[in-house]
Amino acid sequence: MRETRRARTARGTRRARRARTAMAALGLAAGLTLTACGADGGRVETTESGLTRLVVDYSPTANNAHLSLGVRRGVFERHGFDIEQVPGSGASANSVALLLNGQIQLAVTEITAVPAAVGAGFPVQIVTSLVTDYESPQGDAFSLVVPGDSAISSFADLAGRTVAVNGLESFFDLTVREAVRQEGGDPDAVDVIAVPFEDQLAALRQGRVDAISTVEPFAGQLVADGFRSIGNPATAALGPRSVASVLMASREFVAENEDVMRRFQRAWGEATTYANDHPDEIRETIVETTGAPPEAVADLPLPWYVSGIDRRSAELITSLMVEYGRLESEPALDEYTWSEAPDATDLATPPRGLEVSG
Repeated sequence: MRETRRARTARGTRRARRARTAMAALGLAAGLTLTACGADGGRVETTESGLTRLVVDYSPTANNAHLSLGVRRGVFERHGFDIEQVPGSGASANSVALLLNGQIQLAVTEITAVPAAVGAGFPVQIVTSLVTDYESPQGDAFSLVVPGDSAISSFADLAGRTVAVNGLESFFDLTVREAVRQEGGDPDAVDVIAVPFEDQLAALRQGRVDAISTVEPFAGQLVADGFRSIGNPATAALGPRSVASVLMASREFVAENEDVMRRFQRAWGEATTYANDHPDEIRETIVETTGAPPEAVADLPLPWYVSGIDRRSAELITSLMVEYGRLESEPALDEYTWSEAPDATDLATPPRGLEVSG
């Protein structure tokens, strides 16, 4: 029997202590970095050639490949930007600290990280979405992968099992638990552990976990080797066309450089359109940035890249975060999204003939 929303929220409130503890660690990291380096989160640098230099923290996955392709094809340079991509640890707490002290200007992160940081008192905001989720007969954007001979055949079967996600209190943690609940299972009975995407393949192959919630190209490599996907936990939890990955910036940087950010939005839109229209180049970029074998990438379901902010997804995510105790209350939308950013209108039409359900 499924819990009522009230019961879920009450139990989530008890979990909030754990969430606050995690964000306290973020605060310590931010405080130490700010003290050591000096806070100047609004500064923008111009290169000798007159380009606006932006340092972007990201983790190399298929979901970020349009950034790399846009840089390589000169899209951002045509809009007056010198983009420096810095592969990060994937830790949102570290990214927030770097944003606030001005060491980086933008960071790729999961959508859950931004309202969590704002709820803890850290002034960051979403400036654009990266990709939207989808289900398709051509393959899903995200996958819950298990061994080929596993007895797990549904999300409800994950109760009592160990599932690897890229981080605790993350989008993937949240959607796995909610997918289990949607199928009538007990989300608290799932043993969720943190394993970076690039290490999840080994963990599943070695039997250290029963399942992984992952992205491309990692899911495709496993499926090609006889593992199988039991479905997309994100669409099971949130419905189709929900945004998981975003770019965030400090509120100070955006407020002091609004013209720069408007120009960046135009560049981002052009890079997004180009990536969606050139799947072969995206596959080449995924191979280059992730190190995945070309043969494994050749048939992968590619991301559906988007620009602008999917505000519907943002509000849906924060509501679910409250239910699961990640937030004590929902922040106002303008507290964690840039109000001048356009809506993600390119969610309406799937790119390159992609067949989607919903």
